[in-house]
Amino acid sequence: MIEQVKGFSYSVSSLLGASSFLPMVAEGQMEEDEEEPEKTSVNKSKKSWWRISLASPKVWGPVLSRPMRGLFYCVIYLKPGDYHRIHSPVDWKILIRRHFSGNLFPVNERATRTIRNLYVENERVVLEGLWQEGFMAIAAVGATNIGSIELVIEPKFRTNLQRKRLAHSEPPEERLYDPEGVGIILRKGDEVGAFNMGSTVVMVFQAPVKKTVDSLSEFKFSVKRGDKIRVGEALGGWQEQ
Repeated sequence: MIEQVKGFSYSVSSLLGASSFLPMVAEGQMEEDEEEPEKTSVNKSKKSWWRISLASPKVWGPVLSRPMRGLFYCVIYLKPGDYHRIHSPVDWKILIRRHFSGNLFPVNERATRTIRNLYVENERVVLEGLWQEGFMAIAAVGATNIGSIELVIEPKFRTNLQRKRLAHSEPPEERLYDPEGVGIILRKGDEVGAFNMGSTVVMVFQAPVKKTVDSLSEFKFSVKRGDKIRVGEALGGWQEQ
């Protein structure tokens, strides 16, 4: 469950979709390969403040022979005056894109406290893939006057289409980027997409948690709920022993 505000929560599956491959990754049925991602250009000059909220992990490591991993999430709210572009948080490969039609409710603090399942009700684009520690997903959630979500990795993709907004109950539109599983490879810092104005980005990802005293150190967020962050700042990390 992802906490919207105290008393309001929504499930990961409702955000990412029923066809999310997160359960497969958690059960060890999908593994990241050892291929080194190709280097791409990274624009390091863009700076902005983002607001952030985050969560403690739910430990999810049923395959005991593998390092224990927790499932973490991080919600980043972008105000209208903030930087409107989304950059890759890690080196990873994107395997699938889902576009959910929906409403365009505001996502400001007042709305999050009054509208249940806000991020699930709104139009959104979900990118799913794999990084070195397992599952990674980024959900770009639209809002009032911000229904247009652009993807650098898919320039012809369009959101906020009237015919789709009327079909909120329909399954999401999906695009598999590579049937062979290679997907679209991104380096940390690469631009992924953009909003026309501010909105919200939700990250869901696996990262190490301590299994034994001698195992990998636990992932910890380096930011706190309500902090403002700039593009390029670390959200968290861990040290290998």
